Order: sequence, then structure tokens, then C-alpha cells
Amino acid sequence: MYAMQYAVGLPTDHDMGTVRARVERTGHLMDGFPGLGLKAFLVRERDRGAPRNEYAPFYVWRDVDGMRAFCWGEPGYSAIVRDFGRQPIQDWTVVGLAEGPAAASEARGLTRRTVALPDGVAPSAAVGPATEAFLAGGGPGTVCRVAAVDVTTWTVVLVELTTHAVAQDDPDVAGFEVLHVSSGAVDVPRPA
Repeated sequence: MYAMQYAVGLPTDHDMGTVRARVERTGHLMDGFPGLGLKAFLVRERDRGAPRNEYAPFYVWRDVDGMRAFCWGEPGYSAIVRDFGRQPIQDWTVVGLAEGPAAASEARGLTRRTVALPDGVAPSAAVGPATEAFLAGGGPGTVCRVAAVDVTTWTVVLVELTTHAVAQDDPDVAGFEVLHVSSGAVDVPRPA
């Protein structure tokens, strides 16, 4: 599995209602996309404490073929390129995904925290301790938790999709409002 996210930075005076309307109009088009585990359509707003206005969807892909089809196929990322320009896409290799008791349709917030793996420690000895407690946690509002590794920086990203609204002004955790969640053709597998 793979996770990815891109952020479309928008001007301070941008009417974020246009992004909300776009997601309301087109968000369902990702429902059933082959290879997709989930896509959370996300925004951050400067008026709510975020460093800037952003449209920043987060994806979990079950396989690289689905991710590839989205990134350079039609329909897919080409709509972002057409409307906002080509943005860099951050991607991570998923260590684990743990589903919580809450339904994706009730998701209201997503948090993303990045943790550096300790220098001089082999990934085989560092990744588990950095992700296991996070994946085992969560509460009644948790939709899912995703732990993934960026092998270019040897950092771990810890993402929680939740039914709770989250703060957008925390400098240590990127907080986003969820506008819609799509799932792929087959449900994301539940952990054993």
C-alpha cells in the first residue's frame, strides 16, 4: 500500500467556497476508482489558523497500478494540473492501516504528524517502535489510522482520519477539514 498527498496553495483572499463546491460537484467521481483504498478531500484555511489556504487531498492506494493510473491517466490528477497547475506529490510506503469504529462518511478531520526516525538506527529496528502504538490507538471517533515511511528523508508520517473537527493552528501537527471521503472498488482491508 502507498499513501500520497499534494497541496494546492491558494491565495489568502481565495474564496474557499469554490473548493467546497468543486468537491461537492466532483468528489463522487473517485468513488470506486480501481486500486484506491481511500481519498480524503481536505482543506486548510488561514482564517481557521492554518499557515495558508490549501486544498490538499490525502490518498491511500492498495496498489501501485491504481496510483499510477490516477497520477498520469484520465480521469485523475490531470484535472488538478488543468485547474491549479502541476503540484509536487508527496508519497509514502504504508507500514500499516488500522480501521477504527467510525464510518468514513462521518469523517470531519484529518491530522498528519511527521516523526524523524533516529539517526544511526536501522529501519528494521526503528519503524516498528515509531508506528506500533499509533496504529494500536485511536478512539470512538477514529475512522482509520495510517502509518507510512518516507524513505527519502527516513521520516514516519502518522495520519488519523476522525469524526472530530481538528485544530488547524498546531505547528507540530497538520490539521485538515474533511469535505468528502471516497473509497475504491474494493474496501480497504481490515487488519487481522
